[in-house]
Amino acid sequence: MDALTGLPCRKEAFAQLEVAVNVVRAAGKRMVVALVDIDRFYRVNEALGTDFGNEVLCIMSKRLAEARMVSTRVSRVGGNRFLIAMPVEPEENGGLQAVEAIKNAVERPIDVKGTELYLTSSIGATLFPQDGRTSEQLITRAESALYQSKLQGGNRARFYNLEDTIQLNRRIDIEAALRPALYLRQFRLSYQPIYRMSDGKLRGFEALIRWEHPQLGDISPSEFIPLAEQNGLIIPIGEWVLREACKMLAGMSKYGLCSLIMSINISPIQLLDPTFSQTVLNALKDHHLQPDSFELEITENHLLYTSDTAISTLSWLRATGVRIALDDFGIGYSSLANLKQLPIQCLKIDKSFVKKIDLQSAERIIVEGVIKLVHKLGLEVIAEGVEYAEQYELLSEWGCNYVQGFLLGKPQEPDVLDLSMIRRSEE
Repeated sequence: MDALTGLPCRKEAFAQLEVAVNVVRAAGKRMVVALVDIDRFYRVNEALGTDFGNEVLCIMSKRLAEARMVSTRVSRVGGNRFLIAMPVEPEENGGLQAVEAIKNAVERPIDVKGTELYLTSSIGATLFPQDGRTSEQLITRAESALYQSKLQGGNRARFYNLEDTIQLNRRIDIEAALRPALYLRQFRLSYQPIYRMSDGKLRGFEALIRWEHPQLGDISPSEFIPLAEQNGLIIPIGEWVLREACKMLAGMSKYGLCSLIMSINISPIQLLDPTFSQTVLNALKDHHLQPDSFELEITENHLLYTSDTAISTLSWLRATGVRIALDDFGIGYSSLANLKQLPIQCLKIDKSFVKKIDLQSAERIIVEGVIKLVHKLGLEVIAEGVEYAEQYELLSEWGCNYVQGFLLGKPQEPDVLDLSMIRRSEE
């Protein structure tokens, strides 16, 4: 038994679940198996101490034990994780109602010595027999559902489905392939042109990382970049991107393209690396590039506002002449109120807004207003995802500085990027 809560511990929980599975199988009934994880419980320990946190866990275990019906089993299988096996009635919504009852029990206000807490939980649930016929299958699939719930930000309950398992297995495969990908030279960069609206000439390129794995196929940056951030590989991968982009920009001079700006995306994790700023300057120096020929694109993230290191790194690089742009403005953490905190020169409006400006839409009003407001703040504006002439004309009318998108050019590999043609178009 668990010494703190008095509930069955992990080993006993799995043994009891095996018994429960046999019981409901023999009775021809259904059963919900749910893993309940209290969201961000470490904050309780950090702010109020582990003794306080232990008392909260005891209260939580008592709630779950008192709320249970006959034949329901509650166990503690981790620091702030509980396993619940609950027989349910055969009607269609029996499993859903059971999980809702569990979530409500966990999230009622908790009063400990006059301190009131409001906690949330993430739940991954499976149903016997459709999701699994053994205790091992039910637990692993509940873990898969819990992972998806946490991945979506937590504070939600999710039932298992086959797609969760497929996604989890792919994530495991990608994570295993990520470490050797760099020295196996599986990454490559493609380059999308960005044009000035004032004269239609080329402003520069955005370098975009691509990964084609021999077995897994094309892997999107949205899949592997978060994994690289979690395991620290974003640091060497980011440096490779930086140096490859510098090499490409330096090589453009032979085509007479000497005043272009190369943009690359960087992760907030890179900004926390104390050597990052010097790495940027060393790469520029090694390829004989001026700092103002390079632009670092950042996406707003809570790390930017909770880390003095990130802001100071950006400020120091900006002071050396390196350009800083705020990417994907309008989604995620982006807000006008935060612009004054970041040492940026340029703002990129996300393509999800741009794609609807040629229609009578809210996006049309928002983009026009943002361009005018940002200009008053002394910042430049790049519109992403321009695909139609009507969008281009409206952005020009509103005074947008730069544009990029399929209308003007798709991302291209270095070996097919016709720089000589671009140079001739500039003449």
